[in-house]
Amino acid sequence: MSTYKISFKQLRQEAKLSEMLTALERGLKKFSIDFYLVGAVARDVWMSAINDIPPSRITGDIDFAVFINDKGTYEGLKKYLIETEGFHPYKDNAFVLVWKSYIQVDLLPFGEIEGKGSHVRVEGTGLTDVSVPGFKEIYDAGLPEAELEGKHHFKFCTLPGIVLLKLMAYEDRPEIRRDDIKDISKILKHFFDMYTEEIYANHLDLFGQDQELDMLAARVMGRDMAKIARLNEELFVRIASLLDKNTVSPASSEIAKIMAEFFENTVQASMDMLIEIKVGFME
Repeated sequence: MSTYKISFKQLRQEAKLSEMLTALERGLKKFSIDFYLVGAVARDVWMSAINDIPPSRITGDIDFAVFINDKGTYEGLKKYLIETEGFHPYKDNAFVLVWKSYIQVDLLPFGEIEGKGSHVRVEGTGLTDVSVPGFKEIYDAGLPEAELEGKHHFKFCTLPGIVLLKLMAYEDRPEIRRDDIKDISKILKHFFDMYTEEIYANHLDLFGQDQELDMLAARVMGRDMAKIARLNEELFVRIASLLDKNTVSPASSEIAKIMAEFFENTVQASMDMLIEIKVGFME
């Protein structure tokens, strides 16, 4: 996987974030915990920092997937960060720490700590149970790395991984997660340009089929999502079922309806893109 050199300016984040990252990295190193960046900031690494595409929305939260094999290690990490590095607990969510009252850091554990259905339960107040399907599979499939200001080094989620996680987040809470589908739509809009090298290196068989580049890129997205999902049969079946459900007809495709709002096109046109993702996913 590639390593990208990026800056706070490119990432559209303030340099004061560096102090928090340094403190967090000390804790993760102390407990020998591997980790990678997920969520909106991982999206912004791809869109803003690497490809100079302005973000649609800015988030104040930073999400890290942390590879944990037992609850004791996770609790030890949190205790160290609170007592030694200046983080504060967040009473409404046991997976969240707050840095100096203005940065919310989500530490989402995955690995052997997961129970049935990829659920993780920890001690604390507020939210103490979280589901992390796909986190381990994304990690195992391989991750790119970022070097931020020549000082901070971290892995971050792939674009197909981001789409997988956002699809599942939407499926879990469709009434409040419409923005996840709009984020997916923006990724798809720019995916060919962001993924050109990979497409020409590994998907030449798709050229010569008189297909629009955005549709070709959607097919590639499906293929690379499947590389991750096939590492876990339950995950693969879940995504395949969601794509099936949303490619039956424009009238029943709730995802295509949201995509159509973003692209300002017809629901049928957006569903056609979903169909290409599905074809790639099932290949």
